[in-house]
Amino acid sequence: MFKFGISYYTMEDGVRLPQSGVDIRLLRPGEGWNDGKKLREQGPQSGYYEIAVENEADCGYYEIWDDLNAAQGRFSGKSCSIGKLDARGLQNNCIYSNHVQDGAITAGKVANNSIGANHLQEAQLPLSKLVFELQDEKDGIGDRSQGSPASCRDDTSIKHRLKQKYGQEPLVILINRCNCHIYLGDIRMEGDQVNVTLMIGNNFDAQLADYQLLVLPL
Repeated sequence: MFKFGISYYTMEDGVRLPQSGVDIRLLRPGEGWNDGKKLREQGPQSGYYEIAVENEADCGYYEIWDDLNAAQGRFSGKSCSIGKLDARGLQNNCIYSNHVQDGAITAGKVANNSIGANHLQEAQLPLSKLVFELQDEKDGIGDRSQGSPASCRDDTSIKHRLKQKYGQEPLVILINRCNCHIYLGDIRMEGDQVNVTLMIGNNFDAQLADYQLLVLPL
């Protein structure tokens, strides 16, 4: 259980005079006066007000309202955090990259669907920040030559076995870099393992296959 207390008083000739009988409430941002949690004055004419917060769901950031200048309450300009700080207490631009240690935020701490495309500025997601797998001709094996890289003259297909494991068929992008027609023939799942078959079509003057495979999980 947490407790929050605040004193209301005025100063006259250097003497602190308690303000008794003030209606003070804690409001979440966006709540109305009637939704606020009321503080109780502790002792007659004390000017000290207190509230107990027992449930964790009630912890977090609050605005402090009172009825000194409005019968239905008005924001006093003060705020507080009770217990653990919640999202309501985090203002725009208050957390920067230097405040977050490497590894502090993991996938398990990010709720499903909490980050959408509208949260990402243009050009803010380069390939280096994506989860991907990259293979090239040295990872493939020709069907006839059993060579790696495969021979564009002797082989008709090239087999790849992806190193990462996938829950569903990934997106495979072929980038051909040789003067030979190489294209995706088949993508086959075996449990969480993925096998990719490339086909060799018309060859012009290429000797050995030269390409890259970019694999993106879906």
